[in-house]
Amino acid sequence: MSSAAPVAKSDAAPAPAGLVLKVDNLRTHFFTPGGEVRAVRGVSLGVNRGESVGVVGESGSGKSVTALSIMRLIPTPPGRILSGTVELDGQDILTMCPRDLRRIRGGQIAMIFQDPFSSLNPTMKLGDQVTEAILAHSTISKADARQRALDLFRAVRLPSPELRMKQYPHQVSGGQRQRVMIAIGFAANPAVLIADEPTTALDVTVQAQIMSLMAELREKSGTAILLITHDLGLVAENCDRVLVMYAGQIVEEAPVEDLFREPKHPYTVGLLKSLPNIAAAHSERLESIPGRPPDLANLGAGCPFAPRCAHRMDVCDSKEPGEVAVGEGRSVRCHLWGDA
Repeated sequence: MSSAAPVAKSDAAPAPAGLVLKVDNLRTHFFTPGGEVRAVRGVSLGVNRGESVGVVGESGSGKSVTALSIMRLIPTPPGRILSGTVELDGQDILTMCPRDLRRIRGGQIAMIFQDPFSSLNPTMKLGDQVTEAILAHSTISKADARQRALDLFRAVRLPSPELRMKQYPHQVSGGQRQRVMIAIGFAANPAVLIADEPTTALDVTVQAQIMSLMAELREKSGTAILLITHDLGLVAENCDRVLVMYAGQIVEEAPVEDLFREPKHPYTVGLLKSLPNIAAAHSERLESIPGRPPDLANLGAGCPFAPRCAHRMDVCDSKEPGEVAVGEGRSVRCHLWGDA
């Protein structure tokens, strides 16, 4: 868990009424023997009530660190949240005392982690783990909490829910463990649920079931979802908006349909070209983005994507692009679109 020490605050405007989560100028670094790794570099984002927002990018782009920073779960040391605000219904999570943080984490904001097997307690029965999550954020009796846990097991469509209540994590499949994690995530009807790669290591059929289940629960509860993933297909089918991350920054933001129809950033274009196209000839080779992601401990002065970009210009090597508005609800960080 991260330190409760206060961080530098930005001069952020009050959150609009529609926003349930507002992140402004978030910066998280890791201080390692190999240098200072700037994992999250000035990320700002907003999530509206009941909205589903996808965050995509290659491994190492800063997606998961952004999610952990929002939850204030960065291990300290070596990590540290250096600046920014994370407002949940107007309350800044980054300046909360430990007691208030425990109250809202898992209650008003919850998170589903990548690996349900390592996230669940192997020594506790599944039903007890969900019951514990309910009791931590409500004043109902233990009997009522167990009934609520059983109802959640039915809601997430676990087969034989009464039996699953008595089983341990190792006794159920990966897909069933993920359903239990979703039950824990929705246990307190949070305002925001962060799902970090919730379908990793699941087969495509189970992936579809999990995403359909989350969409159904979101519809019923009004919970906003921040979906962290590398899978653009999941984003296309399940999200309202998408944020593309590269080198610790959001380099493009757009409504999902607009981004897939007309991507603006060369990195986004490269990601979309790497997707299989069922309409293309079988002999057509998939394109890949040349080069490797940058070393976040040794970033230069220019655009981090410049060494891999087909549209590289002289200015790209000397100046990092600012954020530019390129349409309704759309922004991009790229010198092709001018400077902020």
